[in-house]
Amino acid sequence: MLRTSISLTALAAVADAHWIFGGTQSIAQTRLDPVVDPGTIGSHVHTIAGGSAFSENYDYNTLIQSKCSTIPVQPDKSNYWTNLALSASLCLARRYPNSQSVCQAGLNESVNPLRTPLVSSFDPSLYHQDQNTHELTLMPSTFNIYYLPRAGPENEQLYAFPAGLRMLAGDTNERTYNASSFADQAISYVCLDYNNDHTNDPDWAERPDFFDHTCPDGLRAQIFFPSCWDGVNLDSADHKSHMSYPIQNYNSGSCPDSHPKHLVSIFYEMLVSVDQYSYWGNGSWVFANGDTTGRGFHGDFQNGWADLDLLQNAIDNCPNANGDVMACPPLAAAFDQPSADACTLEGSIVDEDIGLNDNITALPGCNPLWDGTGPRPTCPSTVTPGMLAAQQPLPTGWTEIGCIAEGTNGRAFAAASTTDPAMTKAMCAAFCDSKGFSLAGAEFSTECYCDNAFRNGAVNTTVDWNQCTNKCGGNPLEICGGPQRLSFMYNPNPGPAGASVPSAAPVPPSSDPAASTVASATQAPSSSASSSASSVSVTSASTSSSSTSAVPTTSVPSKSSSPAAPPPSTTSSSAATATSSGSSVPAGWTAAGCVSDNGARTLNGYSFATDELTLNSCLSTCASQGFSMAGMEYGRECYCGNTFANGGGAALAASSCNFPCAADKANTCGGNWALSLYKQGSVDIAQLPAPSQNTSTSTSTSSSGSNSSINLPRGWSAGGCALDTPQRTLNAYAFTGADMTVTNCVAACADKGFTIAGLEYSRECYCGHSFVNGGGAALPASSCNMTCPTDGNVCGGPMALSIYKTSGAASKRHVKARHFGRARGLHNTF
Repeated sequence: MLRTSISLTALAAVADAHWIFGGTQSIAQTRLDPVVDPGTIGSHVHTIAGGSAFSENYDYNTLIQSKCSTIPVQPDKSNYWTNLALSASLCLARRYPNSQSVCQAGLNESVNPLRTPLVSSFDPSLYHQDQNTHELTLMPSTFNIYYLPRAGPENEQLYAFPAGLRMLAGDTNERTYNASSFADQAISYVCLDYNNDHTNDPDWAERPDFFDHTCPDGLRAQIFFPSCWDGVNLDSADHKSHMSYPIQNYNSGSCPDSHPKHLVSIFYEMLVSVDQYSYWGNGSWVFANGDTTGRGFHGDFQNGWADLDLLQNAIDNCPNANGDVMACPPLAAAFDQPSADACTLEGSIVDEDIGLNDNITALPGCNPLWDGTGPRPTCPSTVTPGMLAAQQPLPTGWTEIGCIAEGTNGRAFAAASTTDPAMTKAMCAAFCDSKGFSLAGAEFSTECYCDNAFRNGAVNTTVDWNQCTNKCGGNPLEICGGPQRLSFMYNPNPGPAGASVPSAAPVPPSSDPAASTVASATQAPSSSASSSASSVSVTSASTSSSSTSAVPTTSVPSKSSSPAAPPPSTTSSSAATATSSGSSVPAGWTAAGCVSDNGARTLNGYSFATDELTLNSCLSTCASQGFSMAGMEYGRECYCGNTFANGGGAALAASSCNFPCAADKANTCGGNWALSLYKQGSVDIAQLPAPSQNTSTSTSTSSSGSNSSINLPRGWSAGGCALDTPQRTLNAYAFTGADMTVTNCVAACADKGFTIAGLEYSRECYCGHSFVNGGGAALPASSCNMTCPTDGNVCGGPMALSIYKTSGAASKRHVKARHFGRARGLHNTF
């Protein structure tokens, strides 16, 4: 079969008609493969994304009943996987007792609620083999899933995947290349070199196997799935024969008569950071199946679209999506990033160490390294590992109720507390049980709180499950609360105080004025009730995947408190005001202040966005691209250029750059339409335009009850003090932060397209378009009497909102793609 070229004009016509599930997080990393090895442990490790009901067996009707999906369009419960493994600094020592790794303190304590939590990013990766020790280390990377409606030259009707379809692209045993095979052509690699130093060098051209040199900007591994279906079989013996590539090319064309149904195409793209590791020759890079050539790369897909009409609608009606899910109205209506972030596996994984925490000396399973030369090496007999529940069972007598909100003026559970970098819900329940408490709440990945009653304004009502998004420090496959949210557990008959409990350190004291008095963690419960505590009756806040009550409606006696220092809040938000002093700046670079940005971009020479952004990585990248100016924005975005463009670059107050860098919280990485600017060498940028009423993106106002001037986005103004309710008067979006300011609350609400912002209890921010749930009534200014934590302005009060409004529609900031991948060009090759 000869390869026939498709015209660039034809490909350009369909280049815009695609969408990308970018930076997709995993649902599991384990040795299971329900397509090739159903019902048993698979031959090698895979990283799986998508529906939470993934298991060793595939049944379409079961999979579409998944509670959630790591794909942000929640009706897509499909599973997508490759022969790669996850690389992430997650503590799993308590999940895998034989692991020798050491858990790192402070895991996840810097999650930015305006962005995806740090631990939720999907990092499929190759292993790097050390030349001397032969130890294997996971190399971090990212996973993008493309949906490509390509009707071919005859403009064939395109169809959604049929219910129950599964398929495989690539071959784990392949070590040779057949240039005439579309199946072989569909697997390829690109050595990324954004300086274009090797243009037209054949040794750097796209190829079907690993390169014989390193790649300065990483390696792109890619798989194109067949798109022509026979119309009858949902699977086949080899998991390929029921599918076919088009006649003209593997990535576009007409379907053959044997496979007449033309389905939407899918394409996997993995960007691997091989540039961070030494390249010493063949064997430097190793797949989880032992392949050192790259030819054994493969991917699997099993359909779990619960709404096939939705997929068909997107195929038919999104001709100009250009990669952006939000530019496809049918998909945008089903987009739910919080549920994707909070999604965890419902089933089990293989109980073995795959190298998540430390180097390993052998790949899991029987996968000796092999380049195809000579007979394949054999393995010594090994014990088959067992299975391990992803959701660790709670101690006897304990039940998980759901996600609840923290107290409005202190901790919901304030009688005892502990923190541990290896926290799990089971550990938290065991700790509270050992102290004699009935109520336990895990929060912010590593914290645990106990009591016998709700306190400090906390209400006994669960909130939507996806408001608890933080992976547990000791088990990233389960959730341990979130910012100002608790994973709530209950036991009507806890153990006696003083029982043994896993080692854990108590939460240190804090001077947080909003926290309430707590008791010593060793104090026994008392039968006396507290007037500030509510009964332990739990109701659901909504019908959307929320927990129903499992707690008796009778009041549980509360624990009497003795004065003690309150525990700190460790939540964070984009309102943090970090200063740029935590890490060194590359030689030759100096800070040049805070300047304005806009939608057309002030620095438009080169840009990228990542949840791993640091001051150093942005500046170094801009330098490597040949630019003399670098600007960081919104915590995770980096922009490069040599001059200001598009009317940007106006000097802003230093306070406008107030977002901590995503992976370096000690430094500042811009703000909302504000760039932390750095220059290289003697570049003259002294002609920065001075701020004026005409060029500034903000206005100044004075908050009621405060003498401080406040910078607000243009069009926003103060709206007085208003009543809040336990069900929340502004309930569209919320976050909290120990560094809350009026400016950042309003900016966050404006950024998300809301027209009303409200601050409450010093550190809480709420957004919406209208007052709901019976709130919003005007209150005296004296009811908003609590100052913001850092700047002295007024930030509401107890159940009282400091309101800010805009008369016009807010300008919603478009979420920047996490990874550009092919957005840099080459549309004609995928």
